[in-house]
Amino acid sequence: MTEVDLRHVALTEIDPGDTTFEIRKFTGSARLEDSFGRFGILDPLWLFEKSGGYAVVDGFSRLRWAKENGIGGLDCRVFAACEPRELWTRRIEKKIFEGEMNPAEKAQIVAVLAGVFGLGEIPGFFLSSLKVAGSPESLRKWVLVSQRGCEMLAPLAAGEISERAAMEIADWDPESSGSVLSLLRTLRCSASIQVEIIERVTEIALREGQTRVAVLAMERVRGIVANEELNHREKTAAVREYFAELRNPRLSSRRKRFQQAMEALGLPHGVRIVPPESFEGGGFHMELSFCRPDELRRIFREVTALVESDRLDSIFEKR
Repeated sequence: MTEVDLRHVALTEIDPGDTTFEIRKFTGSARLEDSFGRFGILDPLWLFEKSGGYAVVDGFSRLRWAKENGIGGLDCRVFAACEPRELWTRRIEKKIFEGEMNPAEKAQIVAVLAGVFGLGEIPGFFLSSLKVAGSPESLRKWVLVSQRGCEMLAPLAAGEISERAAMEIADWDPESSGSVLSLLRTLRCSASIQVEIIERVTEIALREGQTRVAVLAMERVRGIVANEELNHREKTAAVREYFAELRNPRLSSRRKRFQQAMEALGLPHGVRIVPPESFEGGGFHMELSFCRPDELRRIFREVTALVESDRLDSIFEKR
């Protein structure tokens, strides 16, 4: 059993440059700062005794606050002659039981566990507590996310990119991942749309024989992002539409021609024609919207006249 002592340690004895056991949050905690201000430090720092002083195992934020507030020393739990594996195990168990862990912290913990136990030997307790799949590919990607450092972990912690998106680009080259991260942070879209955009970028790059960076740097994409008249939702819609055009140019062209034909047709108010999915199979649908019987009668008369004419022929194309 590892010996743990409760000692009063001067802050000058703690090595500020030893961040071996740090798991960064990358986000501030207003609740933690409020607790420090009201009650001070309630949970002692965990320190590891080493030659010439101490290294922090748990309590980096508490140490920072103590220094900022001129505190000279603190009561600390000191681990002596303890193996790094046991220190990490205790540190991570404590972190898990504390809760409120963001995805960036999760990625760092998985990377540490992979280093301490080996990628295929991480105890199931840790993985289930972290809600992380135990497959080698999943764990490999979590480790890659952690290795990307602040560029990936900071937006992940802030919720600017989702876990799914981070995993999708984990093995991209740094320039490509940096480019798509910049785009996603601008668009501020949902997790599912982030993944859709990432998949589209890869598909278009393969189709066009270009790099992902080149796809993301296309003039139209840059124009959408730089357009100050569009909000983030409008920018997202414009980027998705453009990528859809690039991914399937024939379908996108057919949709544009259909829309132009519909505008030229001038349907009665309250009438909408819906084409089949991808303009293949199924049939067209006509939808009528009305509030009163007389309005329905008016729509029916106008639609009847339209159907009996040859004007509807314009929305159909010969195969």
